[in-house]
Amino acid sequence: MRACSTSTHLAAMCLGLMTFTASPRAEAQTTPTVVQVPPTPAPVLPAGTKVTCTQGPATGAAAATCPVLRYDGYSYWALSYVDNRVGMAIAAYDASGKLVAQWEKAGARYVYGITVDPANKRVTFAGQSDAKIAVAWDDLVPPPVVVQVPPSPAPAVPAGMKVTCTQGPGTGAAAATCPVIQWKGYTFWAFSYMDNRVGMAIVAYDAAGKVVATLEKPGARYVYAVTVNPADKTVTFAGQADAKISVKWSELLPTPPSPQFVRQPLPVGATLKQISVGSANAVWGLDTAGFNWKWTGSGWQKMGGTVSNISTASDGTLWATNPPDSLRVLKWDATGSKWTWNLPTGMKQVTAVNANAAWGLDNAGALFRWTGSAWEKKGCCVSQLSVGADGELWATNPADSQRVLRWDGAKWTWNIPTGMTFVSVGSAKNIWALDGSDQVYQWAGTSWQKVPGALRNISAAGDGSVWGLDAQGLVYKWQ
Repeated sequence: MRACSTSTHLAAMCLGLMTFTASPRAEAQTTPTVVQVPPTPAPVLPAGTKVTCTQGPATGAAAATCPVLRYDGYSYWALSYVDNRVGMAIAAYDASGKLVAQWEKAGARYVYGITVDPANKRVTFAGQSDAKIAVAWDDLVPPPVVVQVPPSPAPAVPAGMKVTCTQGPGTGAAAATCPVIQWKGYTFWAFSYMDNRVGMAIVAYDAAGKVVATLEKPGARYVYAVTVNPADKTVTFAGQADAKISVKWSELLPTPPSPQFVRQPLPVGATLKQISVGSANAVWGLDTAGFNWKWTGSGWQKMGGTVSNISTASDGTLWATNPPDSLRVLKWDATGSKWTWNLPTGMKQVTAVNANAAWGLDNAGALFRWTGSAWEKKGCCVSQLSVGADGELWATNPADSQRVLRWDGAKWTWNIPTGMTFVSVGSAKNIWALDGSDQVYQWAGTSWQKVPGALRNISAAGDGSVWGLDAQGLVYKWQ
């Protein structure tokens, strides 16, 4: 297939059986899903097509609903043809209901079902007599579209770049419009450089006009045309002397930022020594004076004191211990904004599942489980423990070769790689640890995976939330 021209209309013509138009999309999803929707009102149908959804492979009776595929921010309808040919028109619509792409697929008509095969990344459309059409996920991606826009006003141009769009390969005369790509909710401009190097900066903007990615490509400058080739999924930028730069579609998309620990605000007038997270909406800190602070979503609110160690449960319940005060165990009364201490004492540390389930350690390192009315001894001996929202219980024992242990329901097991001095369990799928040098690790199922950063304290929650403190008491959130 030859490369398509910069005109949207001509691009549709050169594609033959596939047509497309530029349009924004809905929020993307990584795996296609099938939903059932009423056949009326249908979206705007391409000429020569109709909605025909049947109850099954052996009947022409109309179904009450139609199977519709949703993938990567688009909705896909399997339409039939007015002339009843044995084929389907797979039509892609954006969130506003605008048709953005259409593929003609032969081999079946009158859809009754759609199935998704994640293993092979294929979608199958089933129709009359159980004839089927299988399509690869990648073949359902609407291609980039080239539109012509005035060079001024341009979006915010990054430093060192400029807008230079010419009338053709043999002239430096400025063009009245610039070729711009629109794809998957982004707009891509091909900028030149202020130092006139032979290269282009392909800059991606989101719907708000914010720069989200920049791709520097040498080989051509002063763009005059952009072409899209759906056959090999490339975009070509043509410039001065007809020099060209080809880019894979996949190269255009912004790369999602890797998760990292990001600084958060500090409590005013205090330094935190511990942080405890039950969920994204239940984050507490304990300062060096023993006062507890609640995260409000944008800052810290001082609540009360004083205790030595806190544990936030998945339901938001806040537990604490205070060994200097007769190894007291406490719960936070949110209504009265105070600590209550009507629990049996004896624990130096407590870790809570919820308001009614918790585990504790005494001064000797013995393990106790809260029964609802008393502390029941279960095992011995560890130095620090943490329980997740799902009841997953782990512990560390630095004195014993920095051993890491897991409770199997009856006893401690230690077939986990050693080397950690502190562990925090949000759930069986969200376990983090620190070594003696403040290095951070995440449990990968069979081994510890090192994560960039240095923390003195860390806390994980069942919903995936992770917060930490460094040696200076600075607060960080994994995001």
